[in-house]
Amino acid sequence: MRPKSCSLFLLFCVLLPGLVRPFTSGEEGEDAAEEEDSYLLEEDDVPSATIATDTELISEAGGHLPVFLTEPVDSFVVKNKPATLHCKAAHALQIYFRCNDARADDSQQQDFVDPHTGTRIVDCELNVTRDHIEEYFGRDKFKCECIAWSGSGQIKSQPATVDVAYLKKQFESPPYSVSVEAGQSTELRCLPPVGVPPPRVYWLRNNVPVDTESDTLLVSSEGHLLVGQAKLSHQANYTCVAENIAAKRLSEPVSLTVYVKGGWSAWSAWSECHSRCAKGGQKRTRTCTNPAPMNGGQPCMGPSQQKMDCNIACPVVDGGWSRWSTWSVCSTDCKQQRRRSCDEPPPSHGGRPCQGRDINVANCTGGMCNNGSTKMGGAHLTEEANRQMDVALYGGLTVACAVIGGLAFSLAKLLRRKGRDHSLYSMARNEFQPEFFPDQDKKLSLQPDVTATSVPACYEYPFDPKLSMSRSLSEHHYDVPHLSIAPQPSPMSPTPSTSTQESCSDKQIHSDCENSVTSSYPSSDSTYNVASESVRLPKLETGNVAGAAVNTRGALLVLPDAGISMSVPEGAVPKPLREELYLAVLNEDRFRPRLPDGITQLSAVVTCGPSSATFNKPVILQFEHCAMLHPATWELSVWACDGLSVEDGTAIASSKDHQSITWSRVLTLGNETINTPLFTQLDHAEAFIVTEQLRGYVLAGQSCENVIAAKRLRLALFASQAGQCCVRVYAVEDTKAATKAIVDRESQARGYLLDKPRTLLFQDNGESLCVSLEEVGNEWQSKSPTERQEISFRDVWNCQENTKHVTFGLDTAFGPTSSRSYKLQVSQGNSDTRQVFRIVYDGAKQLISSGSVTRPLREVTVVSSGHANNATTDSTTLRPFRFTRSLRKQLCQCLDPPNALGNDWRMLAQRLQVDRYINYFATKSSPTEHILDLWEAKHHEPTAVTDLLNHLRVMGRTDAATILEAQLGPWL
Repeated sequence: MRPKSCSLFLLFCVLLPGLVRPFTSGEEGEDAAEEEDSYLLEEDDVPSATIATDTELISEAGGHLPVFLTEPVDSFVVKNKPATLHCKAAHALQIYFRCNDARADDSQQQDFVDPHTGTRIVDCELNVTRDHIEEYFGRDKFKCECIAWSGSGQIKSQPATVDVAYLKKQFESPPYSVSVEAGQSTELRCLPPVGVPPPRVYWLRNNVPVDTESDTLLVSSEGHLLVGQAKLSHQANYTCVAENIAAKRLSEPVSLTVYVKGGWSAWSAWSECHSRCAKGGQKRTRTCTNPAPMNGGQPCMGPSQQKMDCNIACPVVDGGWSRWSTWSVCSTDCKQQRRRSCDEPPPSHGGRPCQGRDINVANCTGGMCNNGSTKMGGAHLTEEANRQMDVALYGGLTVACAVIGGLAFSLAKLLRRKGRDHSLYSMARNEFQPEFFPDQDKKLSLQPDVTATSVPACYEYPFDPKLSMSRSLSEHHYDVPHLSIAPQPSPMSPTPSTSTQESCSDKQIHSDCENSVTSSYPSSDSTYNVASESVRLPKLETGNVAGAAVNTRGALLVLPDAGISMSVPEGAVPKPLREELYLAVLNEDRFRPRLPDGITQLSAVVTCGPSSATFNKPVILQFEHCAMLHPATWELSVWACDGLSVEDGTAIASSKDHQSITWSRVLTLGNETINTPLFTQLDHAEAFIVTEQLRGYVLAGQSCENVIAAKRLRLALFASQAGQCCVRVYAVEDTKAATKAIVDRESQARGYLLDKPRTLLFQDNGESLCVSLEEVGNEWQSKSPTERQEISFRDVWNCQENTKHVTFGLDTAFGPTSSRSYKLQVSQGNSDTRQVFRIVYDGAKQLISSGSVTRPLREVTVVSSGHANNATTDSTTLRPFRFTRSLRKQLCQCLDPPNALGNDWRMLAQRLQVDRYINYFATKSSPTEHILDLWEAKHHEPTAVTDLLNHLRVMGRTDAATILEAQLGPWL
């Protein structure tokens, strides 16, 4: 009985506390709870617990701290839906939430006992609304934590942050359409809108989510779509999607275009020779189908067919007799004959002629022969008839000679009377060719004004030598009396290229450079020998000078035919001043710099002025160059001359001797410092000099060490109809200014362009320029079968002449109805790279033409009576500046301050490709302003502003892009 009693006693002691608690009065329980709560609120160092460390204590015996089964996590209020926080703990008597150090009284609590373990579990839930968050003004975010307590102590959970979820509508940087070559990499950039929580970014392709595993596409951590190797299957419309629990935003669809550049197929086999024997031709072709260009890809470069001469040995053909003709009438000597010819077939290609005689004589038979007196009488009558015919013939010839002599005498007398000099009427101008004058000295000394302004060509027609004697617009149709005025010497001697008639009889390298300088200054009493410190040179050619009166609004001076311009930005000229500025290209040889050996001139000589002009910021000088800018091949330099100026359309050298014009190197590209007086930016075919000093400039260069550089030469063919037919081949720098110089020279010599000028690469390898003229037809009988001439390497690389050329004379001493063909080839040394021209001389029309289908039309120049300095530029008409001063100021305020991301003026210079020497802009008070000045001088195309806007967006500078759109309109 005792052991059983002891067991019952122990069980009673264990259950006694649980039995007593339910009978405790409600007031006492509430008081005890309040006392416990007050104790908990005053406690600062409440131990925290986590689910990971305390879940194992659930099954252990009582008397331990509570254990969290569920802790509150970060949550968001979505629109009007509150955020719900959950908390669950074991071995706890009570659970509540404390938000921002204040107890939340509106939480809901539930408790139950686990039937398997007998453990008391308490569950608590709290709803946090938008009002709760908006009414909180603390520094930190809205945070809540769960507090669980029991008789052994209390613990708190990890804090949970509650925030209002949202997602803005505008993307930080929306994607833009991209074109990429097949096989290359690209990316579609997308910066999602700002949102809480941060949105998830993914892409749609044609409204279908992109599968990054099967489509070989990647999405970066920033949200950009990366294309490693573009394929045609990647071409589609893509949409950037940003999504979080609050909303989903879709960007505007953009296109990814994958283009394919065209590739040539293999050459086909050579076709059969179109001539069965003797000299002919054959060709082979290829097609641009390997692959074919797609989606705007670049077509194949180069010819689609090649032609080659062929010569097949003709078979030997022996001659064969034709049939005998019928017998002739029996002659007086009783003979008759018949004939045959060796033309069935005729002997050819070394064949043997026919064997035997071509005539057969036999006696008449059958009573056909007349004898005796009859025979004598017939012979007498025949002789009498022949005598009468001879008398009539001689008489007719005598009468005809008398008539022709009389007509010739009358015509000569009439011409002598018309050619007599009238003392009062001999000032009418004539512009016929020199060969139409009986004596060169009879031409008037008054020459036409070579400084008349030229208007660009408006009419074109093929050249016809019958219409070559054009008349000037200023020519009178009546004679003007002398009015007793003594003849005055011409104030301007003729241009050297037209002062003498060029002879084509000798095929040699020809240039008028050295002789022209001497002939321009023949003696001490010459018009050009001025006893002063400056030498006034002949007036500049038409279209080679432009001038304008420029104020603070700026201007753009342009020489369109020479490809040269000078941009004076707005604000460059101080506001109270007005500068008379000019821009000129000097094509005469006297102005070319004498460069050291190995250095070649790469541009025209450009001068601007006056040198006394002052500016608040630099001007931009633009001109063409002919250097092939392969990496690390050129050591380029800018040379300048201070001794050149232009007054009234006339170039003036400050030195007495034009040979002593001094050029100095002012800049070597790549060796600039912050003290360099100018900045030079190079493109593929243009150079831009940013400077505040107006003077003469030229670009030169030499090959880097152990590297062969190359420059472009322009080859032009001209023909002449004077005397013997000539073909002149010019090799000059591949610039518009150099081409204009030879066109002006040839127009004065009445030459015309045969074919479209072509480009040839000339390398710094010491080899000469070779020009050969070869006969390609069977009818020509040239002075020599193949003529070959060379221009030495030094004469091309270190050329001191603007019109270097070689001359070929064509022999016209053959039938008037015949024509001949030539093939003219130009190459450097024995290089396989060459240019081939076809030349045809039509004997019937006496016309030299090109056998190429690209034969150009002859240009016609309309001449007005204006002066050379009238070629001014109206800045209000050209509108060279796109941005107003206020817009520039706003853009400068945005982009001038540097930032950590680097998307300031430095990235702008990089995007606009003017960052060759970035330190130049860093020394300026406003780098952005100088970058925009250079950008405006470089880009005159209508899409330039749109391109700049896209650059700003790609840089992530939406603020600057917004300013640009607000000023210029969203239709850019």
